[in-house]
Amino acid sequence: MPPFDAVTERALPSRQVTSLHLLRHGEVDTGGARLAYGHLDLPLTLKGEAEGEALRRHVLERLPRPDGVISSDLSRCRALAERIAADLDLPLWTTPALREQQMGAWEGRSWESLTAEDEPRIQAYWADYLTAAPPGGESFAELAARVQSFFDEHQTTLAGRRWVVVTHIGVIRAILCRQLGLPRSEALRFAPARGSHTQLLIAEAGAVLEQLGERPTPAAARPQLRGARPRVALSGSAGVGKSTLGAALAERWGVPFLPEGMRARIEGGLKLHDLDHDQLQALIEELWEEQAAAEAEAVAQAGGFVADRSSIDYAAFYLHYGFTTDQARIGRFFERLISHARGYDAVLLLPHGVLPLVEDGVRSTNPYIQLRFQVTLAGLLRHQLPEDRLLIMPPLTALEARLRWAVSRCTPEDPNPAPKRETFIRV
Repeated sequence: MPPFDAVTERALPSRQVTSLHLLRHGEVDTGGARLAYGHLDLPLTLKGEAEGEALRRHVLERLPRPDGVISSDLSRCRALAERIAADLDLPLWTTPALREQQMGAWEGRSWESLTAEDEPRIQAYWADYLTAAPPGGESFAELAARVQSFFDEHQTTLAGRRWVVVTHIGVIRAILCRQLGLPRSEALRFAPARGSHTQLLIAEAGAVLEQLGERPTPAAARPQLRGARPRVALSGSAGVGKSTLGAALAERWGVPFLPEGMRARIEGGLKLHDLDHDQLQALIEELWEEQAAAEAEAVAQAGGFVADRSSIDYAAFYLHYGFTTDQARIGRFFERLISHARGYDAVLLLPHGVLPLVEDGVRSTNPYIQLRFQVTLAGLLRHQLPEDRLLIMPPLTALEARLRWAVSRCTPEDPNPAPKRETFIRV
């Protein structure tokens, strides 16, 4: 929030802001019929699962880190909420209070059959959407009261924090009416699409609707593998977790993990500060030659590898250490590095600043030195690699979340997936 002048500051009732990111679940598998299915726990279609995956990526890669995830306890919402909470290592709160409207005796019935059976009653229901209720079900007013009670009851816990809320269109409509000061009879004016994101900023002085029904763009194409096994390099400044993730990925894919050579030399007694400018430049080139040879051997022996550095990292080292005088030498070296990078299936750029820098006698713990290298490297990678080859990891901290993220983007999709079991509702 931008700063205010002293007079405005005194006039503000509170600067506390609660952010709600309301996610509507994806397409539900109704067997092709238009059903009344408020509390019926139906699965998603393949399209609905893809819509949920796009939302998950949107939360991980585009939104500020939330404080927690809240979800309807129905599986069409809960599955997405569980994945987001696991990816970001956040607390997950599931509750029946955020379920869709209870449709009572109409649950699982098609609107076509209900209308044919008693058209006047269905017409009366839609004419008085606010207070009319299906037999044994609840009206929209009752749904809204249920949702309001949940937020009122937990006001102290929720206030001033950022929450991802995975729920249903009826619940989203109720929240919007409540926070924007609109009568509940106007709820049908809001129609956020399936698989969409709606954002509210709530303060004591009022609420702001930042987004309504934003649908994330489809995920970029996966990298195309050259062979049966991945050829993946990890990039990033020291201390971002490349070695830990790289070893786990190599084990998952059954390929060698190629550690960077600098660490082995320093642990063997090399003192970088004893090297002059020319010696350090020669060492970087030597390290690159060793990695290129190790990658070639890994491809010949195992079909792939996971490397703790990409060839572009060595170009970034050149710039980071100021090797810019001999332009002909730089040009030759860069040409080789960039050409080599085209052979990777993917380069994963890990996030800077989300893991603490630990003193280990090898890496600098000065965060600004590491930031300078990270920014240089990120710029080179974006400039030299096609979009589908450079994978930029969101600020994940837990190893399992990082592993899931990387595997989901680098493992080839099964060209012949098992058919999804169709779900039909008998009317």
